[in-house]
Amino acid sequence: MRGPKSAFVAVVALTGALASLPAGAVAQTADTATVDTAAIGALERMGVYLRTLKAFQVVANLTTDEVLIDGQRIQLASRVDMVAHAPNKIFAELTSDRKQRTLFYDGTTFSVWARRSNYYASVPAPPTTAELLTVLEEKYGFDVPLVDLFRWGKSSTDAVRLTSAMNIGPSQVEGVTCQQYAFRQEGLDWQIWIQQGDYPLPRKLVLTTLTDEARPQASFVYTWNLAPSYNEATFVFTAPADAKRIVLAELNVATADKKP
Repeated sequence: MRGPKSAFVAVVALTGALASLPAGAVAQTADTATVDTAAIGALERMGVYLRTLKAFQVVANLTTDEVLIDGQRIQLASRVDMVAHAPNKIFAELTSDRKQRTLFYDGTTFSVWARRSNYYASVPAPPTTAELLTVLEEKYGFDVPLVDLFRWGKSSTDAVRLTSAMNIGPSQVEGVTCQQYAFRQEGLDWQIWIQQGDYPLPRKLVLTTLTDEARPQASFVYTWNLAPSYNEATFVFTAPADAKRIVLAELNVATADKKP
């Protein structure tokens, strides 16, 4: 089967796109006849606002399409519950029918615990969340859930080629009044619902992969709490007595330089 990669590719593609969307990117990367600059401005405003948050809790309910070899689409569901405190604290719990993972980052150590199998791995971590995300991706090939929330709209040397951007209009997401926007880039359509008013939070995100004829989708619905309750212990992992420690494998370890 083609499997959940079909929808996962869309998530990865969008994360890279959002992280590399610099201010003024419209004029440089897209035909202004098909791109609404106000839609791009809404993304930029949202990204700037997200980076002002000192602490937040967000619950994301995710549905993804798994495409079988005969073209039948199967929908899978998962949930992420995350608490983050700037500049270097994260707690996140990912739950689905297939797995359960809990992540802890306290500013010095990153740990991932598989509750059902009771295995865990811990590695030394850099002093900021931004550095941690880079190390986990580049050194371990590990993706933190909802990573785009930490990177939305940050400038990059990479260019994003949006071929379409439009303001769809007002919409409701779980009773919250939002503005809905739709974008297109190579291989990917995506829509985002941004809360109206002084708190431009992403409330919903839908990704559609165009490179697969089945057009699998991934959909996120976000619920926010900007005044979460937590203490320092929230971000510290204490392994259960019967938990089994494993090694978080590094990428390209076989070809890494070895000291004599």
